[in-house]
Amino acid sequence: MPGTIQDSMQSAVQESLEGALLSLLHRDAERENFEDLREQINLLPDSEGKKRLLTSAAMAITVMERLVQHKQRERGLLAVIETAQDLTAITDTDAVLHAIVQRARKLLGCDVGYLSIYDEKHQDFYVRATDGAFSEQFRKVRVGMDVGVCGYVARHRTPYSSSDYLGDSRFSHDVKIDAAMQDENIQSILGVPLLAGERVSGVLFVGDRYLRAYSAWEKSILATLGAHASVAIDNARLFEQAQEALARASATNELLARQSAGARAAAEAHEALTSLVARGGDLSDICDMISSRLGGRVAVCDETGKEICVSETGAEAGAATAPARRATVGRRAAFEAGIHTVLDEARRRGRSVQAYERRGDVCRICAVMGGRGLLGGLVIHTPQALDDVAVRILERAGMVAGIVLLLRRQQEFSLRSDAPAILRALTYAPQGDVLALAPRAAAHGLDLERPMQLALLRVAGNVSTVPGWLPLSGLSSFNALCDEDGVNVCVLVNLADAPRVRHALEAGMAEAQYACAGVISLPVHDARALPDARRRCEACLDLLDALGRGQIVADEQSLALYTPLLAGANAPAAEDLLAATLGPLYRPGHARSQQLARTLLAYLDHGYNASAAAKSLGLHLNTLRQRLEVAQVLLGDWRADGRALELHMGLRLWHLRDELPPAQRASGPGTSDTHA
Repeated sequence: MPGTIQDSMQSAVQESLEGALLSLLHRDAERENFEDLREQINLLPDSEGKKRLLTSAAMAITVMERLVQHKQRERGLLAVIETAQDLTAITDTDAVLHAIVQRARKLLGCDVGYLSIYDEKHQDFYVRATDGAFSEQFRKVRVGMDVGVCGYVARHRTPYSSSDYLGDSRFSHDVKIDAAMQDENIQSILGVPLLAGERVSGVLFVGDRYLRAYSAWEKSILATLGAHASVAIDNARLFEQAQEALARASATNELLARQSAGARAAAEAHEALTSLVARGGDLSDICDMISSRLGGRVAVCDETGKEICVSETGAEAGAATAPARRATVGRRAAFEAGIHTVLDEARRRGRSVQAYERRGDVCRICAVMGGRGLLGGLVIHTPQALDDVAVRILERAGMVAGIVLLLRRQQEFSLRSDAPAILRALTYAPQGDVLALAPRAAAHGLDLERPMQLALLRVAGNVSTVPGWLPLSGLSSFNALCDEDGVNVCVLVNLADAPRVRHALEAGMAEAQYACAGVISLPVHDARALPDARRRCEACLDLLDALGRGQIVADEQSLALYTPLLAGANAPAAEDLLAATLGPLYRPGHARSQQLARTLLAYLDHGYNASAAAKSLGLHLNTLRQRLEVAQVLLGDWRADGRALELHMGLRLWHLRDELPPAQRASGPGTSDTHA
């Protein structure tokens, strides 16, 4: 009976323990709970029931472990799914990588998770995303390809784990890297490569601050997350490339749009210029249009660099070109001297050339071509450099200006082609029929019935080698006949236009870079006297040449007296004549002799009136008399035997040749000149 009760109690205990096992499995108890229950079973007396309970406990623990593995796999799959969703939902690459590191650390239950990316420029790895790390030194560490776990994984392209980082000798250690790992207190580590084809783009790590081994499943799930990270990085690279390509395409489209707009603007400007010329527009109209469109000072110059047309339109142009105007006034000679080089360069290039750039003044020059030669240039001054569109407009304006200049020259040539024949027929002997020539001369604005004057100019050299020489380019606004024969330039005008023509000749001669001299004839009242007037002017030019005078427009009246004396003479003959006539007084270049000569010349010009001569020279009367006494000592009795006339002519010839300097004014009344 007692044995039966004991057996019943053991059976009840066994049934209770079996129920406890089922209860633990039902509520997903921890392994420790199963181990505690197995200890309780071990306390039972040995029996078949105990053996059966131990077997059941072992089976329950196995089932529990399988459930745990299934849950781990489930969490891993969820993490992979969430990561895949992040790849499509999150556009920020750094956010995706940080989420992957977070999930890896959480899924494997590690203390630290981080991601190192390969830097192709520096050829090493740097930490891009971390989770659970506290050390700043750890975040900033850089790892080369030949050291550390990172370098090992990258070289072998395979996962690597270590349960004792500092004591692991399977990879090369680095002092700085080890110091960073110690600063973060990492002892165990697992790393997997981020593969993009055959290239390693980075390494995904998890680590723990205690000794730990990592299972095959943990390595597998970390490798899967690493693959997702690799996709994210590659997507980011492709996205950046796509953005760069899009930016380049956008920039190209903008450039094409600007170029298209520029070409359209240039075409419109060219059409407007063509229409302007078709309506009879002149160079001034072209300059006005370009100045208004581009905003600046626009000028057309001839092939010598001389401006023939200028336009300034708008307040902006006026303000912008003030420095240009100052520069033009202050440096005109230098600019016109240098413009030949720029024009030649523009002609050779076939494009406009920037001449210079100063503060608030940028000068660009476009060669104006016509036929086979250079006709001139189109010059623009602007506050800033012209863009491509403006340059294109300027160059098209240069083409149109070339057409206008060519037409103008053809018209001028057509008009002037008859002028040389008329002028030669009038001024050379034997003279042509004046009555027949009169209507032809009238077509050029010259009235042969009215008084005329003849201007004859001679250039040192061949006139034909001087392009656009000043009489032919500067007298187009006058009613005049012009001719050039390679030696002389002849101009015939009515007496009313003579002063303006003389002024134009003198102004042009001052600007010319060539030695030249000219003579204006006495008024000619009868056209039949023109050959004699030309002959006399040629004799006067010969006289000026003998005297070595240049850059002068002289009157025939002032030279007529001396032309018979020096007809056919040269400079030495003139020198001999002066020396023979003036004797010891003639000392060229000697200031005192020149002063005495001018004083004596003034005395003779005023008919021996000492007071009038002294007043004209600004001298005291006593000073004048003292100088005349000195001249008397040098010349002897120059008033006797008609020597006064010879002396007077010699002094005037010397003055004509050398333009004697003014006699020195006395410092005050009573000033003497005895030291002479």
